[in-house]
Amino acid sequence: MKLALFDDWQVGCIEEQLVVDITDIVPGWSNTWPYGWLLPFIAAVHEDPMMIQSALAKSPRKPLEAVRLRAPVPWPSKVIAAPVNYKRHQNEMGGKSGVYAGANIKTIEDYGLFLKPSSSIVGPGECITLPFKGRRTDHEAEIGVVIGRKARNLVESEADGVIFGFTGLLDLSVRGGEDRPFRKGFDGFCPIGPWVVTKDEVKDMDALSFRLDVNAERRQVGNTRDMIYSIRRLVSLASYQTTLYPGDVIATGTPEGVGEVRPGDRLRLEVDAIGVLEIDVDDNYAEPPPHMGEWFNQFLVSRGAPV
Repeated sequence: MKLALFDDWQVGCIEEQLVVDITDIVPGWSNTWPYGWLLPFIAAVHEDPMMIQSALAKSPRKPLEAVRLRAPVPWPSKVIAAPVNYKRHQNEMGGKSGVYAGANIKTIEDYGLFLKPSSSIVGPGECITLPFKGRRTDHEAEIGVVIGRKARNLVESEADGVIFGFTGLLDLSVRGGEDRPFRKGFDGFCPIGPWVVTKDEVKDMDALSFRLDVNAERRQVGNTRDMIYSIRRLVSLASYQTTLYPGDVIATGTPEGVGEVRPGDRLRLEVDAIGVLEIDVDDNYAEPPPHMGEWFNQFLVSRGAPV
């Protein structure tokens, strides 16, 4: 099942090039923020996937090209992210010509996990604005794991039972010395989509390939088989750090090929068994309001040290 949000936050299932509108079966549905009906709906479908089947036969259909896709999980309780979860990414960040040249870049085994705010999420076709002129912002292509039920203190063998599905995810990152939640937490810095594909449609989560193009130039190619911590281990670790709730998103880390994003770029992430997520970058950098003061302008200067 491919579960999507579209147009005025209606709920749909994707069938080939059609969107089946199943909004009528979503209890408490409303098109007003914060879309609190979605997370209980994810939990209900996780427990009983067949609840949707009867609606599919009689629900209206629209061509996929005729709708505007939205972020499939626009307001989870949290986004949990894995820093440096691919060895080759570790090498490119700290090597002789790396972003933090010569630095000792540690991995998830040292750092653990960090949080991104839910407000950083945007959906397919959105246009994002880079926050700091003169500072490097990088793309990081990833796969997002969507949680289906409340869970705490899971062992790896229990992870499958709480995974609702998977989505494409980009973890945009300003480089510099601040903590990751600051550098990776700006509005628009967590594009996800184009929809959530339920776990039963992914043949092997440990062999899931994905690739990122920027302006039609291939930048990143990855496969989950190369992760330091597997998806199941990430779910286990995350469940020890914090209680997982339906709709929570886990960003699983990025492979080598990380590169700079510039104004006017178009990013295209394609994930096998999931689909294509495209995002545009605004032609201009954000301009801090004048009243922020000189201290803020100084803060924008890169500190250079890795975190």
